[in-house]
Amino acid sequence: MPAGNIREVERADDEYIPADACPICPKCLKPCHPLQNYCDSCYSNEVINPLASYMPFVRIRFECGFYGKMWRKVLYGKEASIKLRILCMFLAFAFVPMLIIVGLPLFLIEKIENPELQRTVETVFYILLVPLLILYFMLGYLLL
Repeated sequence: MPAGNIREVERADDEYIPADACPICPKCLKPCHPLQNYCDSCYSNEVINPLASYMPFVRIRFECGFYGKMWRKVLYGKEASIKLRILCMFLAFAFVPMLIIVGLPLFLIEKIENPELQRTVETVFYILLVPLLILYFMLGYLLL
């Protein structure tokens, strides 16, 4: 890029992306709908829509996806040191109650075949999640 000559600057990458371009899953490379947050074929925890990691309830799966990565590192990581394995095990056990309260129900809700029933159960779960989390943190505060 020549210094001082704005007319000869290369075009931005956004101009080269075609209008009919579609995002792909980073795990299985399947084309996905642009408004889709996660891949529906491989159930990857990697985000397709970059805004999904900023949405409060949509990002729960994104936030909890690191548990599987930690367990794989502890159990199967050949290059992982003992210190890293101990740290991963500590973090996994420290956050297991939160994973059970939030992650396990969402995992089970995702397995429901009927979309209307799945949305209904998910809505009821989100409504019950707020008092459940308040109770969990109050008990933790009282026990400490």
